[in-house]
Amino acid sequence: MSIEKILDLEQLEVNIYRGSVFSPGSGNWQRTFGGQVAGQSLVSAVRTVDPRYQVHSLHGYFLRPGDANSRTVFIVERLRDGGSFATRRVDAIQHGETIFSMSASFQTDQSGIEHQDAMPSAPPPDDLPELTATRAFDDAGFKQFEEWDVRVVPREKQVLLPGKASQQQVWFRHRDPLPDDPVLHICALAYMSDLTLLGSAQVNHLEERKHLQVASLDHAMWFMRAFRADEWMLYDQSSPSACGGRALTQGKIFTRTGEMVAAVMQEGLTRYQRDYTSARE
Repeated sequence: MSIEKILDLEQLEVNIYRGSVFSPGSGNWQRTFGGQVAGQSLVSAVRTVDPRYQVHSLHGYFLRPGDANSRTVFIVERLRDGGSFATRRVDAIQHGETIFSMSASFQTDQSGIEHQDAMPSAPPPDDLPELTATRAFDDAGFKQFEEWDVRVVPREKQVLLPGKASQQQVWFRHRDPLPDDPVLHICALAYMSDLTLLGSAQVNHLEERKHLQVASLDHAMWFMRAFRADEWMLYDQSSPSACGGRALTQGKIFTRTGEMVAAVMQEGLTRYQRDYTSARE
């Protein structure tokens, strides 16, 4: 299913929306993809906000594993509508339980000081193999992302910065042109921001990786500048710390011309497998 259909929610009532079933559990993906729930939650929040407000941040918690074969209902609470900012809270519901809870903040167009970190050095995406060729995912698990071109920068081609514990770089874009709707591009980026970030905590632990239970626990994003999800973006990722069965990860997203368009932080479960019944118990 295309990203446009994934993010096209059905309105059931005022402040209540429902997504479609499109990613049955298969391969490595036995649960609903976290980016799907985050992206759809953001769409539901956007639909309750006046168009003069643009989303600038979101903070969400993955509370329970989603059922990939069931539809998700999104309930939006309108916390605030101010002169410059608006705030929404969204609960994603399956089988009567909240699987994801998110707050999103929106801002009217304003001006102020401007600066950004420089885009890090990275080989161009055209010189790199697609992710499907790296065996990071099996064919069935990655099929739901086939409309995206994802390319991981090999370790030997990265400029590793001293003092950083764990680093990873990923280029990605939507393969086909998308409509000129900035909301679609923002929600599509929220969808994709969860796909590879937790992998930045595992690049130094490849032998241990097969013994880990991995899941996203929370996710935060900040949107700074306009961009298109159908043009190449560099996702510069790192994991400053991992301990106690959890890993902290962070990422900066740049356009190919060097503009920093978003920042992401995520904590994920990275514990050794035991006889746990749930990855988020």
